[in-house]
Amino acid sequence: MRAAVLKKSTLLGIDIGTQAVKAVAVSPEGAVAHRAVVERPPSHPHPGWVEMDTEQGLWRAALDAIGQMVQAGLDLDSIRVIGVTGMVPCLTPVDGDGDPVGSTILYSDNRALEELAWVNRTASLDLTAQAVIPKLVWLRRRHPRDFERIRTVFSAHNYVVFRLTGERSIDYDTSSIMGGIFDDTAKRWKPGVLQQLDLDPGLFPPPQPAIALVGNTTSEAASVTGLPSGVPVMAGTGDTFATMLGCGVIDPGDGMVSFGTTGLLTLIQRPLSESTAGPHFDHGEGAASVAWVANVLSVGRLVNWYLDMFERETRARAGEDEAGRYDLVEAEAGRLPPGADGLLVLPHWLGRRTPQPDPDLRGAIIGLTPGHQPAHIYRAILESFAYNQRQTFDPLRQRFHRLVATAGGARSRLWRQIVTDVLNFPLEYYPMASGALGIAFLAGHAAGLVPDFGVVKHDWLTDPDVSTPDQGAAAAYDRYFDVYCEFERQMAGPFKRLSKALTTPT
Repeated sequence: MRAAVLKKSTLLGIDIGTQAVKAVAVSPEGAVAHRAVVERPPSHPHPGWVEMDTEQGLWRAALDAIGQMVQAGLDLDSIRVIGVTGMVPCLTPVDGDGDPVGSTILYSDNRALEELAWVNRTASLDLTAQAVIPKLVWLRRRHPRDFERIRTVFSAHNYVVFRLTGERSIDYDTSSIMGGIFDDTAKRWKPGVLQQLDLDPGLFPPPQPAIALVGNTTSEAASVTGLPSGVPVMAGTGDTFATMLGCGVIDPGDGMVSFGTTGLLTLIQRPLSESTAGPHFDHGEGAASVAWVANVLSVGRLVNWYLDMFERETRARAGEDEAGRYDLVEAEAGRLPPGADGLLVLPHWLGRRTPQPDPDLRGAIIGLTPGHQPAHIYRAILESFAYNQRQTFDPLRQRFHRLVATAGGARSRLWRQIVTDVLNFPLEYYPMASGALGIAFLAGHAAGLVPDFGVVKHDWLTDPDVSTPDQGAAAAYDRYFDVYCEFERQMAGPFKRLSKALTTPT
């Protein structure tokens, strides 16, 4: 019966992530027919820079993900609606023909710190380094010829929606985090702020609700994707909202711990169904559905860094089996005690976002002795994410009733247990959960195929793997957490001086 329904109606979700593009095809009843993953990491051409080739890293990777599912038997004619989500906010500029102008500059890029200070001073804003507007000003100052070619500024998923439909759009939530230029109440750009910054309002697409069906797949898109033409495409939204939906974090008191390339901790304070249009996230007013709690720029990226740094050793013992490398490192780290025998890591390879933003803070490995082995460093990396989460979790502990772990790193039972013990709070995990699943659900909701938000929490997701705190480990982590916080405080000044000593490239 379910297979017959799936043949008639399929929801397609695409997630444009930092390290990979993921796609899922699912029925309105939650039966997943196909999944696909296309890995392609960003580049770091200079210290603090994080960018990606727009055509290859966004659009072509999405095409490859769709192609994988087609090869696995996806019935393209069954697709009724498409949802696209992605990393936000990114600077993805295009010219009048829709061709990319330079690379996509990612949210975690820190090249525009001087421009950030200028924007905040000029427009009386309080932006952080993730905002798009300072990066756009950087482009205007450093590469004026490229800037003059720009006709539209997208974020990553908006660009893919544009390639599918030919429509230049941007969703309310992405608009709200571009950099102080969007009025959350009136749902429009702020002409006064744009005038202060000497930016043309025409650079920014008309803002749309996340669930707006902004267009249909064009014949051109159909010819390169294999999708039918005329399939409705939703405006979409950033990956955090989609990921919360995809792991069933929808009710007040639900919290999400995302073990992705970037690590997040979010808290639902109003039913998520009340924020489908966006903006979804609270920026201090307390009125939106979702409160940001923690944001760690380098999480899954640090695991990859570790494997790259120690690749020769791990490959020598695990061979060419990629999964075997992870299993080997996990097993060795799992035999070590909480606190990694006195080794600490500061995870701020790309600066710190929470508890207080500090783009000058950097990564550090603290307490090395001759007795430490690579597995100690690996375990300390996993623990550093948990310590950073706890810094902002503790003040809000009483508001959390439930925590769900999600994203790629959450597959690690060891890592989930470490976070459980450091936070001293149970953690649920659903293996099928993902941002691609969440955006497929939201697209189905937008098209009237999935009416109730509770469906994803109670029907699509079942039988979680639950980690419960080990009180002995929790007590040990209490001691290490205090030391971690002290090192972070004491090292802020030297890191700022180190940052000033670096030559800033143009």
